[in-house]
Amino acid sequence: MGLVCALIGRILLIGAAFGVSVWWGLGVFLPFGPLLFRLSYPDLAPTSRYFRLAVLPCVLVYFVLQPSGFSTLRRLELLNSAQSSSAPADHYGTEKKRTRTPLEQRRVENNREFERLKVWSETLRLKKRDLLRSDVQGNIAYDAELAQYNAALTKATAEKNEIFGTKK
Repeated sequence: MGLVCALIGRILLIGAAFGVSVWWGLGVFLPFGPLLFRLSYPDLAPTSRYFRLAVLPCVLVYFVLQPSGFSTLRRLELLNSAQSSSAPADHYGTEKKRTRTPLEQRRVENNREFERLKVWSETLRLKKRDLLRSDVQGNIAYDAELAQYNAALTKATAEKNEIFGTKK
């Protein structure tokens, strides 16, 4: 709807510019042409202004409602990255960075893998919710991705059991 209002406003502005002269009509297509025309002839393009102002609430509603093209997974990534710190908590400029043992490194990587799997699980849950039973190709793709997820989860769980099993 905002795009339609913007197009109508532009068409009205072009029509008013060609009403003044051919040169103004062509000048509206140049950079800053519409601005110069509106400043030179403010009384000729008032209806164009109403349509252009109607675009602003439409764009605001578009960003508030967030169409489905902007996936939930991406929103979760943005929220998680905003909450994470930008520097390690145990490290200052004058201190030497503490090196992790291989076992600690494996634990950290395993925890990261479980966080990634948690996000993936949520994404799969949303895909399953939105999937129609009649969508055969979609169900096949979902089942393939679910198999990949289950394999990754099994691998991460085995790694976790191995890490905590060697600690005892």
